[in-house]
Amino acid sequence: MRFVTGGIMHETHTFSSVITSESDYEVRRGDEVNIYAGTNHSAGGVIDECMSRGIELVHTLQTKTVTSGPPDRKTYERLRDELVSRIEAALPADGIVLTLHGAMVAEGYPDAELDILRRVREVAGPDLPIAVTFDFHANISPDMVALSTIIVGYDTYPHVDIAERAKEAVRLLEATVNGDLHPVMAITKPPLMPVPQAQHTSTGPFRTLLNRAHELEDAGDAVSITVAGGFAYADIPVAGMSLITITNGDLDAAQRISNELAALAWSLREQMLVVNTPPEQAVREAIASPAGNGPVMLVDVSDNIGAGTPGDGTVLLRELLTQGAVDATVVIADAGAVKTAFNAGVGGDFRMAVGGKVDALHGEPVEVDGTVRLLCDGDWVHEGPENAGVPISAGPTAVIRADGVNVVLTSVKTAPGDQQQLKSVGIDPIRQRIIVVKSAVRWRGGYEPIASHAIHVDTPGICGADLGRLDFQHVARPIFPLDHGASYTT
Repeated sequence: MRFVTGGIMHETHTFSSVITSESDYEVRRGDEVNIYAGTNHSAGGVIDECMSRGIELVHTLQTKTVTSGPPDRKTYERLRDELVSRIEAALPADGIVLTLHGAMVAEGYPDAELDILRRVREVAGPDLPIAVTFDFHANISPDMVALSTIIVGYDTYPHVDIAERAKEAVRLLEATVNGDLHPVMAITKPPLMPVPQAQHTSTGPFRTLLNRAHELEDAGDAVSITVAGGFAYADIPVAGMSLITITNGDLDAAQRISNELAALAWSLREQMLVVNTPPEQAVREAIASPAGNGPVMLVDVSDNIGAGTPGDGTVLLRELLTQGAVDATVVIADAGAVKTAFNAGVGGDFRMAVGGKVDALHGEPVEVDGTVRLLCDGDWVHEGPENAGVPISAGPTAVIRADGVNVVLTSVKTAPGDQQQLKSVGIDPIRQRIIVVKSAVRWRGGYEPIASHAIHVDTPGICGADLGRLDFQHVARPIFPLDHGASYTT
């Protein structure tokens, strides 16, 4: 058996002012993709499962980059065309596995994954089975379902099952090729667009939804169910939740199950509303917390790097310095400040306004007066569970000690969620009293086991819990929570 695989992965914040260019992508071609073998990455799951099953696997193109604004048209079209041409050149094959995100919006392409699927289907023909893996935050449309044979989305947020879901997609594709499975898919999209912070899958409404989905799978009513929370910061018509059910040849049953889950999601909608703590109060509470029980996590929700913000928000840094926090750590993306630190050298004096430079939405630059404690290349490897084994580079990195605060300056914004981000620069997370994470939920994967508690902070920025702060123009209306009085029946 022979499968072809590849993918372009990007989660796009359409309100971000930062355009994504080709230089922002990490691109691997052909056998270079094997770097993901054994890692908690979609490509890694595909590689490992194919190897274990004796399936020949042909790599084409695999890309990834941190969430940001829309890729420019030239960048997107060049990557898309290369992916499609490499897939076409690798045919014939028994099946195709596409590892996509599901929430990519490129310049001129409001539904980029649909565009990719259309073009891959054109070269593959109508009968070749195509399996697709999607992120938990995918904005999935009925047209995507129609062009795919199998869709498998992550079951977790933080995303600790990325490789496992890719392995599932391979198994379902193999069963389809062998004739043991005749997959049919149904999708239901209730008018729900919860923010990422509301989508934590270990507790709350999404735990309830996934528990029911797994009950139906375990009972044999469905082959596979995808509960996609959607990505609320994409101003496109198909943004929002999706419930996708795969059955073995029974489309009516698939639609009935998707409808049931959509109705359950709608009944839980009030639990998807979020209220956060003002910054001054949050820092005051964190400082007053008893020491010795693990760090207090100050969650800078509105500067959530994993959802597309600049990563240079300064509001919590300012409060930590103003209120005299001790043993506190905050990471700020500011390449210019890193250069200043390198010029000063280890042990040198550092004085510069840092952060707040990409836009005027996440706080003004803050004057930091301290000492350079460490300089490094910013390379490290995720310890997991999310993205375990995947290497990352934050570019040249500096650690500044300003009174009781460690200010970690990176050249490239890097989503938090892994303790190695701090361990790699000599900071032991368990010994910190306060850690600021520019995140919504992803931080939980690496830090929740050691945290005393978390305070989600209502900082300014483009990823807050109040979607009413953003000027939506294209989302299908009415939709909850933008339209609190929206109604829905399946």
